[in-house]
Amino acid sequence: MTDSPAAGTASPAVITVAVVDDQPLFASGLRMLIEAQPDLRCVGTAVDGREALALVEREHPDVVLMDLRMPVMNGLEATARILEGVSPDDLPRVVALTTIQRDEAVFGALKAGAYAFLTKDATPDEVLTTIRAAWAGDPVPTAAAALDVVHEFAVPTSPAPRVDPLEPLSPREREMFTLVARGLSNIEIAGEAYLSEATVKSHVRSVLQKLGMRNRVQIVVFAYENGLVPVSDGGPRLRR
Repeated sequence: MTDSPAAGTASPAVITVAVVDDQPLFASGLRMLIEAQPDLRCVGTAVDGREALALVEREHPDVVLMDLRMPVMNGLEATARILEGVSPDDLPRVVALTTIQRDEAVFGALKAGAYAFLTKDATPDEVLTTIRAAWAGDPVPTAAAALDVVHEFAVPTSPAPRVDPLEPLSPREREMFTLVARGLSNIEIAGEAYLSEATVKSHVRSVLQKLGMRNRVQIVVFAYENGLVPVSDGGPRLRR
């Protein structure tokens, strides 16, 4: 897969995008929007999750726009299979497509590693901004809404003796985990931990790799489900 700028490689001339949706008219509209941009290229469309897996394997897109409800194989399963074992800096980045924002399927996609989500009534500018931000590893317009979804649908596991879920992390990485789970930005973490922003980014990347996660949203999901952050305050705000 092509590496994003977060991995330290040069920016590609064109960001490649795959569109997965079982509504031909909607998929065609997205393809036309993408192809009209000088820095984007649609490498193909698929009508279900099974076709999506083949498309990603064949074309290695940078970003995948993934509908969540499709026949044969739904987008949630396809997202999980595409991102299984993929490191945080590697592409593709999956953006879930949904008709309903506050949807358990959206939560499932975020938990599986989707970088962001878009509702199908999003404006063209929102779609294009999200594609570019996902590729670059930058904040997306729906970042705050994604955390609202996590807060609504994440269910803490019942307390029981178990291995420390943060056992792989060093003390400093545990601190980074907690601060990210609270919703602090890298700049805010740097100020609180008396570190440079570059050092914070390095620590957060290490946390993601050691816990087998793709992005900061997954840290928040993991923290909620393992009872590692309080939920009484309405949940954290995710920032970078």
